[in-house]
Amino acid sequence: MVRTFLAIVGLLILTSTLVMANGEHPKSPGEETDAKAFKILKEKSIDPKTGLPKTLDPDLFKSRTRRAYQIAKEIPRVLAQMPCFCECEAFGHENLLDCFIDNHAAG
Repeated sequence: MVRTFLAIVGLLILTSTLVMANGEHPKSPGEETDAKAFKILKEKSIDPKTGLPKTLDPDLFKSRTRRAYQIAKEIPRVLAQMPCFCECEAFGHENLLDCFIDNHAAG
């Protein structure tokens, strides 16, 4: 349980760092994300076990980015419940999992 919590915290820190490195600014903590999930679901493949979109293969990436995609692959239900703070609604993203079903989380 502690290991999963630390993985989630690490993933959030990594995602925030990548966003900030691109010069984008996160939403303020009080902002809410839309209750609808997965506008881009039709375009992505679905994992039959979870019913959620599949994340990209971690082996497509290197180093910390690979680890972030590996964690996302392991905890998609958690990420689907977390808002994304990188203002990527323009891409149709509505939760943190959406950032990992394409290469958006890679920076």
